[in-house]
Amino acid sequence: MRALPLLYLTTLVACDTEDTGDTSDPGVVWSVEHDDDARAWSGVWGTGPDDVWIVGGDADGGATRHYDGSAWSDVPVPSGTGLLVWVYGFASDDVYAVGRAGALVHWDGAAWAALESGTDRDLWGVWGASSTDLWLVGGEVTGTWPLSLHWDGAAATEVPIEADQNLHGGVALFKVWGIGDDSWAVGDLGLVLRWDGTRWIENFGGEKANDDFVSLWGEAADDVVAVGGRGNGRIARWDGSGWTTTMPDALTGLNAVYVQDGLAFVGGIYGYTGTLDLADGALVGDPVAVTDDVHAIWADGADAVWAVGGVFTAPYRGFLLRRGAP
Repeated sequence: MRALPLLYLTTLVACDTEDTGDTSDPGVVWSVEHDDDARAWSGVWGTGPDDVWIVGGDADGGATRHYDGSAWSDVPVPSGTGLLVWVYGFASDDVYAVGRAGALVHWDGAAWAALESGTDRDLWGVWGASSTDLWLVGGEVTGTWPLSLHWDGAAATEVPIEADQNLHGGVALFKVWGIGDDSWAVGDLGLVLRWDGTRWIENFGGEKANDDFVSLWGEAADDVVAVGGRGNGRIARWDGSGWTTTMPDALTGLNAVYVQDGLAFVGGIYGYTGTLDLADGALVGDPVAVTDDVHAIWADGADAVWAVGGVFTAPYRGFLLRRGAP
């Protein structure tokens, strides 16, 4: 049993796997930039090499840290903010983070402020085309139906997911991402939804999309990558017309993906990190730097890739990793 994406205890799924050429690249080095024995970290995002945020927390609430290109520092969040799960923004003074019990906060360049999400349910993902067109997704693994909210810059409104568009019976959405006119959300039991401008439409990932999808990202409207899996990892790709899901041989469950310059950086349980070449599909694993789960990965567009993770049960602990030139 293990916890994914945060506090979930789930049953491992035993399935056939396939060999996609996974190897280990000894030339890749991840350095531990921050080792925390009191808080776990679950999201990372920034505008560039000198503006990076990580979010997380512990049982008492949310926490954030910021990197200015030379040093990391703690930045307080409003009292009562739940443990933060994900972070996304549009500029150095326009950043959003979501988390447990409906937590929604906004950074204006000077301080974090609490916003009213309209829910006390857990929020696991945030993404938007702009600060007036923002999606928040979530739900509880012990609940009955996934949650989708749209923020218009002033208020959050629930956007229902119709029963005939959730034939998987998923009860939570874990992440949301989009490009161009497309917005995608993924969740438990292989649930993949696509926004058609009016409602969420379920897309099927194939026979191997039979376990949770935890995160997704892409660079083009015809190449989006979703990852997940509880026991064996799943990697799904959208080619503009349909999804194909694979189960690379002996790959651990995956939580994290970020796409940059034709490479998908992925991370998962037991400290797994690796890269998927989107041109040829080759998956290359990295030497393991930590043994706790990786929950998020983000690349700064220059020379660094950041990864965060940890343990989200008491006693909480977390880490921040950096891949790239020192």
